[in-house]
Amino acid sequence: MTLLLNNDEIAQLISTRECIEILDEGYRECGLGRAAHRRRSNTVIPTGEGRTFVFANFEGTVIKSGYHAIRLRSDVNEWLGEKGGRTTKWASRPGLYCGLALLYNIHTGELDGILNDGYLQVMRVGATSAVAGKYLSREDSSVLGIIGAGNQARSHAQAMCAIRPIKTIKVHSLRPQSREAFAREMEVKLGIEVRPAETIEQAFAGSDIVCACTDSPRPFVRTAWFEPGMFLSSARPFGEVGRAPLPAFNVAVVHERGFGPRFRPEEAAKERPDAPMALGGKAFCTLTGDVAAVQAAVDAGAAVVAEKGLLVNKVVIPHPRKELIKEIV
Repeated sequence: MTLLLNNDEIAQLISTRECIEILDEGYRECGLGRAAHRRRSNTVIPTGEGRTFVFANFEGTVIKSGYHAIRLRSDVNEWLGEKGGRTTKWASRPGLYCGLALLYNIHTGELDGILNDGYLQVMRVGATSAVAGKYLSREDSSVLGIIGAGNQARSHAQAMCAIRPIKTIKVHSLRPQSREAFAREMEVKLGIEVRPAETIEQAFAGSDIVCACTDSPRPFVRTAWFEPGMFLSSARPFGEVGRAPLPAFNVAVVHERGFGPRFRPEEAAKERPDAPMALGGKAFCTLTGDVAAVQAAVDAGAAVVAEKGLLVNKVVIPHPRKELIKEIV
């Protein structure tokens, strides 16, 4: 029997701390080669009036868990102002979203669960940052700076408090009323001091951990705000932090972005700039022949793919077994 769980039911079944522990174990299993995943694939279709329909899906298996999961998300993206700036996303109407996670039992092949992903999605992002913070932030970190005052900011506040003895939170957002409301709500929820910061710099100053949780499409973080021993996380590393500050860190870790290359014929794109495009997908090729010639061909092809798209892996096997040849040729 397939179990259907909504967001309210899921909220009662898992805590932030449990989510962090599950993700920590999942990443460890992946690093040990005991997990498999497919990168996110987006189908983007312009629908007019500054809107696009976006259907996203991605999936993976942690063998130890016994389940294969696929996440499906359907959004209408609407530009706020000029194209290239901020967007808002919704399903049915602003404020509502459409996302599901399907859980398949890898031992029986059955669909065991259908889950609303709204609650889990927000918790998962904060918990992922907390997994990084668990290994990269100072154990005695007590001051948390947060940029943004939305759901991701709330998730990150709870997640960082779950891994470190946070005593004070400073929050900045563009709208004073948002950061003030965030401070009132989270102070009660977390039982610690939470105060609004008038500027981003004030949120950074004296903080042991800083979490950037905005929807900014343009980098705003400055290296001048960094302090020795500070741990910085970003929900949108190339949107909020950018590439320029990366050399300033002793350790800089960028989670894989999850997007494959864009697939759209160049001529068609010129003739129809609004034509639908697909993001993601996977392709592979197999070459046989003299080892040196194959190696040269693979290296040349890899250089082109790395420049124009996303290269996942390349390998040359000098003397493959016959069984392997049957599988890949």
